[in-house]
Amino acid sequence: MTIPSNIRRLVFPLMLSWVALAAAPARAAKNDPADETTRDGGRAPTSKSGMGAGIPAAAGDESAEQTAPPVPAAAIDLAKLRAEYDRLRDELFRSRARAEIVEEGIYASRLAATLRWKGAPDFILRRAEIRLDGNSIWDSGEKPLLDELIKVSERPTKPGPHTLTVRIEVRPGKKDEKEHANLGYESEQTFVINVPDGQRTNVKITGDDDGDLPGYEPEIEVEVKSAK
Repeated sequence: MTIPSNIRRLVFPLMLSWVALAAAPARAAKNDPADETTRDGGRAPTSKSGMGAGIPAAAGDESAEQTAPPVPAAAIDLAKLRAEYDRLRDELFRSRARAEIVEEGIYASRLAATLRWKGAPDFILRRAEIRLDGNSIWDSGEKPLLDELIKVSERPTKPGPHTLTVRIEVRPGKKDEKEHANLGYESEQTFVINVPDGQRTNVKITGDDDGDLPGYEPEIEVEVKSAK
C-alpha cells in the first residue's frame, strides 16, 4: 500500500522522537555516580563541606557544636592556707626577734614611742599602727582605742635618720548618732626623725580630730626628745 507523502512527513519526526526517548535512560544509567563509585573501589562520595567521607555535612556541624564538659574548680583547703599563714607569720616574728637581739649587741642608741588619742568620745580609733622604716613596731589589732596612753617598747636602733609612719582608722564614737555609724576615715602620715648615737630617743605621738560629723579634721603631732 502506498502512503501519501504528507503522512510520511508527519510519521518520520514522531519515530525520531520515540528513538530519542528510548535512548535517554541508557545515557542516564551510563553517567550514574553509582557506576563511578563502583569503578573507584567502592568509595563513597564526599560532601561539599569537606567533612569525612560518608559523613553528611549536617552531622559534622552538630559534632563541632558539642563542647567539653566544664572542669570543676579545685577546692581550696582553707585549713592549709591558714596553717601556712600562721607559719610564715611566726617565722617573721622570730626573724625580727633575732634581729633585735643582734642590734642590742651592735647599737647603743635606743628608741621608744608613745601614742595618745585625744579625739574621744566623739571619735575613736578603730585601729592604729606605728611603723619604723616600713616595718611595723606596734599594732593595736582589732581593739578600739579611746584616750589611753599607748607605750611602744624601747628598742636598739641604728643611729641616724629614720622614717616613722603613723596610720590610724577613725570612726564615730557617739552611739546616739546612728546616721553616722558607718562613717569614718583612714589617715597615714610619715615623719623623718633623727636618732643620735649612744642616746635614748623618745617619740611622743598625739592624735586628735576637732571636726564635726560628717566632716573631719585629723591632726597628728610628733615630738622627739633625746637624752643620754
